[in-house]
Amino acid sequence: MTDFDRLIDLASERLGGAALWATDEFFAPKENLLKPGRGIFVPGKYTDNGKWMDGWESRRRREGDRDCCIIRLGLPGNIHGFDVDTNHFLGNAPARVSVDAVNLPGYRPLSSLLGDEVGWTEILPPSNVQPGSQNLLGIAPSGPFTHVKLTIYPDGGVARFRAYGEVTPDWSQLLLEHRVLDLAAVEHGGVVLAASDEFFSDRRNLILPGPSRDMGDGWESRRRRGPGHDWVIVRLGRPGALRRTEIDTQHFKGNFPESCSLEACLALGAQNMEALEGAAWKEILPRTKLEAHTRHTFALADVGPVSHVRMRIFPDGGVARLRLYGAPLEGA
Repeated sequence: MTDFDRLIDLASERLGGAALWATDEFFAPKENLLKPGRGIFVPGKYTDNGKWMDGWESRRRREGDRDCCIIRLGLPGNIHGFDVDTNHFLGNAPARVSVDAVNLPGYRPLSSLLGDEVGWTEILPPSNVQPGSQNLLGIAPSGPFTHVKLTIYPDGGVARFRAYGEVTPDWSQLLLEHRVLDLAAVEHGGVVLAASDEFFSDRRNLILPGPSRDMGDGWESRRRRGPGHDWVIVRLGRPGALRRTEIDTQHFKGNFPESCSLEACLALGAQNMEALEGAAWKEILPRTKLEAHTRHTFALADVGPVSHVRMRIFPDGGVARLRLYGAPLEGA
């Protein structure tokens, strides 16, 4: 089964994903598909068209056998699988779903996506889904893609749709435009591989674009009651020589870490924690005191090209964002 926990939701509204068109959205709009969370249910809430639902829902189909929705991914990438969440859709969930994809970089008007000449490729064949469930559907990794088309059979409602995969940045263009950039950023292919604890919020929030919205939009561990400290490991989108970091504790006021440190290593091709066993970590930021609700900027020790960074926080707490600025290696 695909390990969705280590992948990025390429369709996320937060990353720029957008539901562009649907054959029918009589009961609930397509835009709900990409919103955060799993969707809610409000008993007794109705619209002029019927029961209010937090998802995308088409009317009962009397002709034809399917409805579909075209989604522009927020970031292009290789897709590994999908979460087709039918939460709260019980007597009105589709029986099956399928997904097609296409790679069309740059701006594309909607009319160009609806023509017969679009080279859609089926990457998920029609698959059964259960009502009121997170349907996790893995596929053989494929791509890169920029758009997907979700098809439901024959009609009904889906609360949320996630397209999990790995970002594929256009490094040829990035290297033309930038000499130093945030190599940990999700839009540059950065991945938060693992964390010691994610009790309050997801480690992947650390490298999202823009400032955090609230405490839930960062990474926060539970209160540590024993010895030790918490940590998180980031795989850079491209190896490079790091120069400075931003460690942002915005919104964390009574629960920020007392201090932190950074270590880095060069482990080309290490895609998971197992591949980092025995890695030679080098300190690039000694243990340094942190402040509440503050964006800290620190210079980093030059240890040459690195591919992974480990941040330790002492003893626990929350960090909103981690930025790791450096010069990417060409040809890496």
